Amino acid sequence: MMGTRFSVLFLIGLLIGLLLGAGLGSARAEDTASADPCEVPERIFTIDASLPRALDRMKRANALPILVVNTAKPGANRPEGSYPGLLERDLSARLPDRKVSVVVRNVPGATAQEMLPTLDSALTAERPSLLVWQVGTVDAMRNIGPDSFGEAISSGIATAHRRGADIVVMDMQYSPQTTQLITFQPYLDYVEWVTQNNDVFHFPRYEMMHYWFEEGRVGFTPDSKEDMLKAFQFVHRCIGRHLADAVTAMLDRAARPAQ
Repeated sequence: MMGTRFSVLFLIGLLIGLLLGAGLGSARAEDTASADPCEVPERIFTIDASLPRALDRMKRANALPILVVNTAKPGANRPEGSYPGLLERDLSARLPDRKVSVVVRNVPGATAQEMLPTLDSALTAERPSLLVWQVGTVDAMRNIGPDSFGEAISSGIATAHRRGADIVVMDMQYSPQTTQLITFQPYLDYVEWVTQNNDVFHFPRYEMMHYWFEEGRVGFTPDSKEDMLKAFQFVHRCIGRHLADAVTAMLDRAARPAQ
């Protein structure tokens, strides 16, 4: 009698355990399925700077004009949904009482040093309160000395500050094909070192894209136009959102009273 009762209780406990296990498994599957595909770990994306000039402009003029300077070729053939447009829409939604605008200036094929005159003239003409400077790809491709590259970044940061703008330095893109041909690490190291020494934000685009690739969230298949378009849309959507996160966080940080 006692043995029968024990067997029944054992079977009930086993059944409950199996049901709970199935429920937990479903919950884990749902958590995995609903995980943010744009997510990156804190070791890659840490917001450790502020935007005092941009905040001051917002207080005085209720405006956040942003200038993006890059080495891409301008043209109507680029897919829609690039991050500057997404950044403008996202920040406009987050800051509904401010006039947010994003202007792009292209300097195709230029090294960081060669971009400096355009950087200065664009800052003078557009009068942004924030500059997003994409840099490093051409320098790495042309094997420019890392020391000279670092000096150019320092000059660009000084120019932005002299013109009254905060600056975000965005490093190069990642793809498994280019990393087999080009050594990017010395340039990534210099971007990190120079930005830290100047207390400006380094947006780690290369490490973000590398992480998404390693995690299987995005692929880079140069022979497939459809796959490349999907990769472009994914990367730019995530970069636009993370950059908007960084800008709003740095504005909030600048608004806090000094400790």
